[in-house]
Amino acid sequence: MLPDSQSLFSDSPAPRSSRDERKLESDWIWKLKEFEETQVRYRDAPLRGQPAFRYLPGTRSVLISAPHGALHWRHGGWKGEDEYTAALAHLLAEETGAHALYTVRRIRPDPNFEDDTDYKRTLARLLAEHDIELVLDLHGARRGRDFGIELGTMSGLTCPDFEATIIRRLEWQGFVRDHRRSLDRLWVNRLFKGGARQRTVTRFVWEQCGVNAAQLEINAHLRVVRRKPDAMLYRDEPDFIADPVRLRRAIQAIVRIIRAV
Repeated sequence: MLPDSQSLFSDSPAPRSSRDERKLESDWIWKLKEFEETQVRYRDAPLRGQPAFRYLPGTRSVLISAPHGALHWRHGGWKGEDEYTAALAHLLAEETGAHALYTVRRIRPDPNFEDDTDYKRTLARLLAEHDIELVLDLHGARRGRDFGIELGTMSGLTCPDFEATIIRRLEWQGFVRDHRRSLDRLWVNRLFKGGARQRTVTRFVWEQCGVNAAQLEINAHLRVVRRKPDAMLYRDEPDFIADPVRLRRAIQAIVRIIRAV
C-alpha cells in the first residue's frame, strides 16, 4: 500500500475509497478493450476525406500521442501496430483531461520516422494552440523485452523539466531500475532512447516545437488486454493477454505523471 501522500488520487479534488479505486481500475480494462475493438482498425485505410488519426481535446497542458496505433508504412512496407496504444491514449485523456492524438487506421508514411506528415503537422498546430507543456508519446514493445516500461528522452535532452517527475511516478507504482523481475523493470534511455537515431515524435516535439517530450515504450504484458484477430501477431500468439495487475499499475503511473504537470 502506498503512503497517503503517494495515493493515485492524492491530487484529485475529492477523495475516493479503495472500493471506488478498484472499480475504476476494473473499468479501465473494460474501456481499453471496448475502444480497441470498436474504434481501431489496424489494417484498414482511412475513410475517404478523413485522416488516419483522431484528436481528443483536453483541458490540461499535457498531450498524449500514439502514432503507431495501427499499421504504419516504413522502408517500403507495413510495420505492425503497437496494440492498444490508441486505446491507452484515449483512456488517459478521458481520465485526466489531457489532450490526445492517436492513430486508429493504417498511416503512411510513419509519423515516428518521417517529419513531413499530416500527423506531425497537426501535432505542431495543437501544441501551439493549447500551450502544451509536455507530450507523452506511447509505443509498444514486444513481450520478450527485458523491461516493463522504458523511458526515452534522448538522455534527458527532450524532457529537461519533467524527466525526474516521470521517473519518480513510475517508481511509485513499482517500476524500478534493476528490478529482479523484468516486467517490473524500468529502463531509461537504454534501447528506445526517444530519437537519437530517428526522426521520432519525441525528437520533433522538442527540436521543432520547443516542448518537453518523452517516449514511453510499454511491454505487451502491460498493454495488450486481449489480442484482436486483425493484429499482426494474432497468427503466432492468438491467445495473448496482458497481466491485468501490471496493466493497471502502468495506467496509474501515467495518470500520476499527467496530474503532476
